[in-house]
Amino acid sequence: MSRYLFLSCALFLFGSSAAAQWVKQTVDTKASFRGLSVVSERVVWASGTGGTVIKTTDGGKVWSVMKVPGAEKLDFRDIEAFDANTAYILSIGNGDASRIYKTTDGGKTWELQFTNKDEKAFYDAIACWHRNNCIA
Repeated sequence: MSRYLFLSCALFLFGSSAAAQWVKQTVDTKASFRGLSVVSERVVWASGTGGTVIKTTDGGKVWSVMKVPGAEKLDFRDIEAFDANTAYILSIGNGDASRIYKTTDGGKTWELQFTNKDEKAFYDAIACWHRNNCIA
């Protein structure tokens, strides 16, 4: 009996503390998000549909919504960020729909780094081990 009481209490306490760690965030966009890069407690980037990238630098109190020019029809599947200014995003799709963009100014501008030229290739993720070295 005491074993079940202990287990019930432990589950209740664990469940209560785990739920307290999640806070619902709202962002002014209709995009669905696929990629997430947590740099610190304050800096978080996410990437999604419709060429959309969002970022917070205050732990989620305020989110900036960014659109990558010329990428409105792209689905950004993955994002790798290094700080509040530098990030890479990868779009998915066949052929030239698979692209990699980079920002070094917090998302104000995005520079195209790579466009897939092989119609049969499909890039699904990006991983970086340094701000100048990534693999897709």
